[in-house]
Amino acid sequence: MCASIASYKDAGARVPRHREQHPNHPARWRAMQELLEEALATLIPSDAEQAAVAALCDSLLARARKAAPDGVKPLLVGSVAKGTWLPGADIDLFLRFPEGADLKAEGLALARAVLPDGEELYAQHPYLRGSVEGHSVDAVPCFAISDPSQPASAVDRTVFHTAWVHDNLTDAQRDDVRLAKRFLAVAGAYGAAAAVGGFSGYLVEVLVHRAGDFPAFVEEVAGWRPPVALGAVPGAPEAEITLPDPVDPGRNVAAGVMRDGLARAVLAARRFLAEPTADAFVVEAAERKPLGCVTTVVLPHPGGVEETALPHIQRQGRKLVRALEPFGVLGSHCSLGNEGFIVLETAAMELPERQLHRGPAAWDAGAFEFLAAYPQAPLRDGRFWALKPPLHPDIASAVQTLLPKARVVEGLADGAEPLPAV
Repeated sequence: MCASIASYKDAGARVPRHREQHPNHPARWRAMQELLEEALATLIPSDAEQAAVAALCDSLLARARKAAPDGVKPLLVGSVAKGTWLPGADIDLFLRFPEGADLKAEGLALARAVLPDGEELYAQHPYLRGSVEGHSVDAVPCFAISDPSQPASAVDRTVFHTAWVHDNLTDAQRDDVRLAKRFLAVAGAYGAAAAVGGFSGYLVEVLVHRAGDFPAFVEEVAGWRPPVALGAVPGAPEAEITLPDPVDPGRNVAAGVMRDGLARAVLAARRFLAEPTADAFVVEAAERKPLGCVTTVVLPHPGGVEETALPHIQRQGRKLVRALEPFGVLGSHCSLGNEGFIVLETAAMELPERQLHRGPAAWDAGAFEFLAAYPQAPLRDGRFWALKPPLHPDIASAVQTLLPKARVVEGLADGAEPLPAV
C-alpha cells in the first residue's frame, strides 16, 4: 500500500469522536459537537472506498515506477495523499522530472503509460485526465524543484503543500478540513477554478490549521470583511484575502478567492453561527427565481480548456456589466459549453427615450459648456441636470456595439447556467 494513504487510513476509518470543548470556545459550541460528528460521519469515505482507493493508488504508482526513466519519481499528492479527501475525490499522481526535461514529450509519454486513454489537458504543464476503475485520475508531469520559494509553477509547488499538511495537521484537524470543504461547497465557495473563484483545498487546510478547528474557522470567517489581511505578502497583487503560503511566504495562497466567493463564505458562516444546522453540510441543487429581466449573451468558444477559456468570457462579462449599468444590472454569471455564455439579470431591457443626465456644479469647470449644450438645464443642490437620449436604447444594441460577434438571447439560453442561488 502506498505510504501516503496507509499513514492516514486507520485514522480516516475511525468512528468520529466527540471532541473536548476547546478552552477558547464559548459554551454555545457544546451543542454543535453532535451535529458536527453526524455531518463528519457522512464525509469520511467508507472502509470499502478507502481500501479500493488505496489499492488503486498502489497499482498506479507501480505502473508509473515501472515505466519511469531514471531520475523521475512518481508520487501521490492532493487530498487523497493528505488524508483530507471526501468520498469520490480525484486521485492526483505527479511525475517529478528533473528541471529542464521536456514535459510535453517525455512527461506526457510517461503519463500515457499510466493512463493510456487519458484526455490531454493543460494547467501550466500538460497532463492527462482519465478514469480508472470508476475513479477520476490525473497524471501530471512536473519539475522536481528543491525550494518552493524559487520561481516555479503552482503545479511544481504542490508536492510541498502535501508534505506541509502531513507535517502540520493533526488527525482531528484533517476531519475539520473535511467539514470545512463540504461547508464551503454547500455555500458555493469551494474550489479555486475560475468558475467558482472560491477556496482551494490547500487554502482550507491552511486556514483550519491556523484557526485550530472547524468551529473556530467558521467563527473567524464570519467576522471577515474585505480586504482580509491574514499576513503580509510583500509585492503581491491586491486580493480579497491575503495569506502567506506556509511553504513560500512570498506567495499569497488566497489570491484565487474572488469577492463573490468570499461573500458566500462569510454569509454561510454567519448563518451557521446564528443557527447551526445539518443543512450546512448537505449539497442541494437550489433554484433561484430571478428578480429582474434575464438576458443571455452567447459568444463563440475562445478555445482551450475551461481554466483558460472561462476567464476570457468572464472578462467580457465584467465589461458588459460596466457598460449596462443604466439598465440596472442586478447580477451576472459566466459559463462554458460548446459556446461561452454571459447571463445578465437587469431591472430593465429597454430604456426610456430620455434619461436624467447629471451635469457639473455651478462652480465646476465645464459648467458653461454644459449650459451651452442644455440651455434650459435647471439647478438642483447647486448642480445642473438635464434629459437626453440614452446611448443605447436596449440591451441588445448595447451588447452588440461592445461585442459584435455576440448573439443576444432574451431569457436563459440553452446550455447557459443561471445566476446561482445564495
